[in-house]
Amino acid sequence: MPRLVAVGTAVPPFSFEQKQIRETALHHFKTDLDNVERLLSIFDNVEVEKRHFCVPLEWFDRHHTFSEKNSEYIQWAERLSIEAIQNCLKKAQLCSNQVDHLVFVSTSGMSTPSIDARIMNRLEFNRHTKRTPIFGLGCAGGAAGLSHCLDLAKGAPDKRILLVTLELSSLTFQSENYEKSNFVASALFADGAGAGLICGDQCSENGVQMLDSLSTLWPGTLEVMGWEFSETGLQVIFSKSIPDLLKRHLYGSIEMFLKRNQINLQDLAHYVIHPGGAKVLGAFQELLKLLPSQLRHSRFILQNYGNMSSSTVLFILDRVLKHGAPQREEYGLCAAFGPGFSSELILLRW
Repeated sequence: MPRLVAVGTAVPPFSFEQKQIRETALHHFKTDLDNVERLLSIFDNVEVEKRHFCVPLEWFDRHHTFSEKNSEYIQWAERLSIEAIQNCLKKAQLCSNQVDHLVFVSTSGMSTPSIDARIMNRLEFNRHTKRTPIFGLGCAGGAAGLSHCLDLAKGAPDKRILLVTLELSSLTFQSENYEKSNFVASALFADGAGAGLICGDQCSENGVQMLDSLSTLWPGTLEVMGWEFSETGLQVIFSKSIPDLLKRHLYGSIEMFLKRNQINLQDLAHYVIHPGGAKVLGAFQELLKLLPSQLRHSRFILQNYGNMSSSTVLFILDRVLKHGAPQREEYGLCAAFGPGFSSELILLRW
């Protein structure tokens, strides 16, 4: 069975308390967004306390072209991805030239050659390492990347596969967009990179078993989440209907997924749930009738890092793994939700 062996993470150097970002947002939006004083409560309701950006707060007060933003994206994507990779491989006691396949996931910038090629020019990867860059999965990208690595490892049981997720949501801020959706995004999203090493059956490394995965897309929901491409870059689409969609549709997918693996909800001991926001976690908790403590790792990452889109799941997994091996065989569910509207589920076993 393929195994998740190690996880490494990285964040950019600019760290801000939510109250600092709140004041910056008030200054920026106060003259052009109606009821901005009332909307400031969003900064408290999303349950974020601290976030990391790759740019200082004064950057958000100036207009930037898409070209300027994307140049920053490429620079920071390389830097943070490499840091996350090094942290991951150090834990696994491996070198980059022992990796057979590099999977790179990101949706907040563009690069050709892709970022994985740039990484391989900076680290000592074998030049025959396979590469798979993946774009467009948004917040679901971390879990979808893990699912893709699971399939790769099943087909190549003697290979080591490295997943890298990188998102720089701060660079997508639209300084001249005074719509409520842009304001909400400024209260929630953040920057970060994650890396996870997945090994096939025939590799010697031990780790958390990856048993199965399930991808689901609900037709007729294309407008719920994503990017709108404009002259000034990527503009967020983020519907308030997301928690209700999860309540209506997700339970059936989870129930079917667990049933085909011959387990039920009561068998799950660990939850690695992407915190799209406080309301998303609340909807998930209500849907599965969970105790608040069962989503403590997701809430910790949301509070201390914000929503880092695809990278967030890797941060939660890193925190779960740090708590050590369980005393008995235990199952865990990894879940994330993204554009499409879609969900990604992965069944884990410790």
